[in-house]
Amino acid sequence: MKSKNNIVKGLLLFVVLSVILESGCAMFKKRPLLVPRESGDTLVEITDPKQLPKFEDDYSRDTLLRSIDYSLEYFKRVKTNPYGFRMAGFSHQNLENTLKVFREGFLRCNSAEEINEFIVGNFRVFQAIGKAYEGQVHFTGYGTPIYDGSLTPTGTFRYPLYKKPADFKKPYHTRREIEERNLLKGNEIVYLKSKLDAYLIHVQGSGQINLPSGEKVYVGYDADSGHTYTSMGRLLVMDGKIPEEDLTLSTLITYFDQHPSELDSYLKRNDRYIFFKKVNHAIPYGSIGVPVTPMRSIATDKKVFPAGGLAFAVIEPKKAKKWGWFQNKGKGGKSFFALDQDTGSAIQTPARADIYFGIGDQAMHEAGELNAYGRLYYLLKR
Repeated sequence: MKSKNNIVKGLLLFVVLSVILESGCAMFKKRPLLVPRESGDTLVEITDPKQLPKFEDDYSRDTLLRSIDYSLEYFKRVKTNPYGFRMAGFSHQNLENTLKVFREGFLRCNSAEEINEFIVGNFRVFQAIGKAYEGQVHFTGYGTPIYDGSLTPTGTFRYPLYKKPADFKKPYHTRREIEERNLLKGNEIVYLKSKLDAYLIHVQGSGQINLPSGEKVYVGYDADSGHTYTSMGRLLVMDGKIPEEDLTLSTLITYFDQHPSELDSYLKRNDRYIFFKKVNHAIPYGSIGVPVTPMRSIATDKKVFPAGGLAFAVIEPKKAKKWGWFQNKGKGGKSFFALDQDTGSAIQTPARADIYFGIGDQAMHEAGELNAYGRLYYLLKR
């Protein structure tokens, strides 16, 4: 009987311990760090001053003021958000007033301490929810490449960039269909040396082409085919060709230089195709119709973040610690004010942002090396 009682007590103890353990798991289950006020919000206001970033700006005052002025031009032209971003307080009028107040105060500040005091006293600070509501944002870079090319096909220049065809509508044909059926014949703008050069302009969204005559042709994004974008770099990682931590533009180019026979098959796995137009300005324009500024303009998903808005980026060198871009100031990361002035095919989430690095080989190299994580904030006048 005693043995039977011990068995029953043991079973009861097991049940009680199970309940406690399950409750404990529920009690200590990881909670989101950022809880939106309203369903669908992608920014969360930081109300605890201890949670605010230190507002240190790593780049020149002049470039920031110029980029702010471009956004102010945008708000003069466009009075309501055309992209679907809807969040309380972020009207175009409030965003415009935020920039005006910030610009005036920023000019009066003579130190990082004064800038921080000015922001804390005059602005509400919102953090992007990032990945899984934890605030982590993946930062990459983009730029404007410069390539040699020709207005007519030659033995050297055989790979065209195309304008929109007369029958264009979304969704248009896939990349595979376009190339295998030669559907864009007659819509060529300019010819390049390699198919990879042409594709990289597709990814960057703009390019400068130097012609044999010495003239220059500038091309900018006009439209896309409406299909889902598939990153060729991500495919190489998934296929085990490049380790994820080593994925940069340089390693991608090197891989296809060493394995040229694989390029076509990877290109055709990305259904999205980009159409271009000739433009008369060397500096590319972002999706909101203003010039982009190196290290000041960012590209984001305009459905989830405010177009033209004032942002602050804090980038940690988790995946980029071996690259020199983070070592310029002798510290382990970067922080800077930015204006949300562009978008991109691969950016369709609150956990992604692209930083514009500028024009030419050096800018493209630095942009291609950036593959890091951090936090993204937006400011709104109190």
